[in-house]
Amino acid sequence: MRHILISFFIIISMVFIIGCDKESNSTSDQFSNKLTLGTGMNGFTINGETTNFSRIGGNAIIYWRLESAADMAGSAVRIDISKQSTSGWTSETSFNFPSTQNYGHIMLSSFFLTSAGNYRATGVLATGNVTVASKDFTVN
Repeated sequence: MRHILISFFIIISMVFIIGCDKESNSTSDQFSNKLTLGTGMNGFTINGETTNFSRIGGNAIIYWRLESAADMAGSAVRIDISKQSTSGWTSETSFNFPSTQNYGHIMLSSFFLTSAGNYRATGVLATGNVTVASKDFTVN
């Protein structure tokens, strides 16, 4: 009986120790801070990932996917657009996108530009004004 009791305590202790082990696949390991641009989207995927866009009918439509390592927690997303000039980057415009849910790490949408040039898009979480990621691109 004593051996059974000792074996029982050893098994319970091992289960407790294994259960307290830190999980390596935490949420922050699954997501990174990244801005992806492309020519279309399908679900949570950007199609035609590129940094070169052509104007068709005077407009270049840029689809984007912002991924945040931290939960966006319902924050709206702002895409700040800067244009490269001879004196550096100058603020051009901003696009605001309200959140459709109060949690998550990914948001997708699109915007359009009418002028050719070299640009930088910066994804910002409006709550706290937190910059997530930037991407340089060209409109022809």
